[in-house]
Amino acid sequence: MSEHRLFPYFLIVGAGLLWGSTFSLTLIATSEGVHPLGLLTWQIALTTPIFLAVAMLGRVRPFAWRNLRHYAFMAVVGITLPTLFYYYAAPFLSAGILSITISSVPLFTYAIMLGLRFEPLRLRRVAGILLGMIAILLLVLPDQGLDSDDASWWILLVVGSALLYSVENVYIARAIDPRVDLRELLFGSNLIALLLQVPLALYLGVAEPLAWLASKSGLAIVGITLTSALAYGLFFHSIRVAGPVFASQCAYVITISGVLWGIILFAETHTLWVWSSVIVMLLGLAMVNPDEKRQNSEIGTAETVKSTS
Repeated sequence: MSEHRLFPYFLIVGAGLLWGSTFSLTLIATSEGVHPLGLLTWQIALTTPIFLAVAMLGRVRPFAWRNLRHYAFMAVVGITLPTLFYYYAAPFLSAGILSITISSVPLFTYAIMLGLRFEPLRLRRVAGILLGMIAILLLVLPDQGLDSDDASWWILLVVGSALLYSVENVYIARAIDPRVDLRELLFGSNLIALLLQVPLALYLGVAEPLAWLASKSGLAIVGITLTSALAYGLFFHSIRVAGPVFASQCAYVITISGVLWGIILFAETHTLWVWSSVIVMLLGLAMVNPDEKRQNSEIGTAETVKSTS
């Protein structure tokens, strides 16, 4: 039936639209001057029980002491540092530019795999990496007319977030036993991040009270948490029904929807340089994406969307 054939497309488009909206929600969350660590602490506090529930419903053991080092690595490299960079930079950038820079995660992931000789040299995919670098330069070098005179540095900080997400992807692919369930890793890493962040936020005096969740920024953090959780569900279901290579196309939807959400919600306007960056980044993603025949030997598609979780 036709609806069955279209169902996988519905899943990746739905996931992409949801994840794309988180860039605009981030702008709302950071608009009231709340400290980035306070934002991050509440986001993790809301996310951790969701991942616990997902693991329990799936009858997956949520925590194993022998994997503590993996949780700790993911908590620092995949959650704390990149999200803090992201929240620090967001007030100075547009939702569209945030979505473009974070979309470089698959490109960086393959570049790291290539540099460590975990992947064979393939000219098509190397060309994709170069296109991704050009897309970033199209954002950094010209004057984008943003509010901050240091906008280019904030863009590079978000690119740093993408690089950290990519390091985490390679770590998950190469350092963790593939038999370890992703749901366990998600809960374990968020739990460790929460245990690290709550004392630090309290010590620095940047922890927000429970009533803060009813504010505009607080509701945005709640929105990011719920939206990301639903997007994860759609995305991983698309992997089950259509395979990781097909699901990797979600990265295109995230990039485009991130730009469109910014236009719809904030009436953002972009220069020719930004639109050129969008096109070049999408071309780079197309060239880096794995071939169907090699899907079982690739990292998979967690690398394409991990920046919006």
